[in-house]
Amino acid sequence: MNIDTLAGEGTRTKGDFKAGLGDVTGDRKLQQDGAADQLSGSVRKGVGQVRDFVKKNPAASYTAAGILGLALLNTLRGKGGNTRRTKKA
Repeated sequence: MNIDTLAGEGTRTKGDFKAGLGDVTGDRKLQQDGAADQLSGSVRKGVGQVRDFVKKNPAASYTAAGILGLALLNTLRGKGGNTRRTKKA
């Protein structure tokens, strides 16, 4: 477990508390702030989990990164589908 995982979980918990308090008091801004904290906490926790996975499985991570890189390269080059244009007579 790394700092991103822990901080993400803390931010998400803070968001749960804010959203719940906003629900009880009827404060829409507090509900929205809570939802934003929940989302950012979930994203940061996800980043931390990816970092943990990469640290534990470097070969699988390099393979996945290579496959994604090739897919992106092929997409940018126009090999991602039938994107050829035909000449008009």
